[in-house]
Amino acid sequence: MRIELLQVKEVEEWRTYHAIQRHVLFELRGLDGYDDTHPDEHARGHIPLLLRKDGVALGTVRLDLSDGTTGIVRLVAIMPQYQRQGLGRILMFEVERLSAQHGLSRLKVHAAPDAVLFYQKLGWVMVDADKSSPLMAKEIQSSDHGSGSGDV
Repeated sequence: MRIELLQVKEVEEWRTYHAIQRHVLFELRGLDGYDDTHPDEHARGHIPLLLRKDGVALGTVRLDLSDGTTGIVRLVAIMPQYQRQGLGRILMFEVERLSAQHGLSRLKVHAAPDAVLFYQKLGWVMVDADKSSPLMAKEIQSSDHGSGSGDV
């Protein structure tokens, strides 16, 4: 079994990335208006990522390098049939590893309310619970901890 987190670059990877986000973050929540041409996806310092298991794309995340020490985690999505199998935990570990490689020491996320417990289990702390998407943060270790897939 090979699990990898890779930066989205190729046309087919972009299609898959957007299809996962549209389905998980919009359609399953009864929302519309997903914009796969949003300029934030291609902004400098924004890193769109696909989580793949044995070559099959099953999740997404985008890491926005914000101020040199803090990154913003966005658009975390795991396809429903792959949820509750530890893949979200792997995804977030790999995002932390990548963040450390970029010299970041802190991550923030605007968590969906139903994901707050997931983040708390991974060591994230609540910063502002009074938002529709609560703001959470996590201090991360330097890039000399652990090793992952090394694909990003």
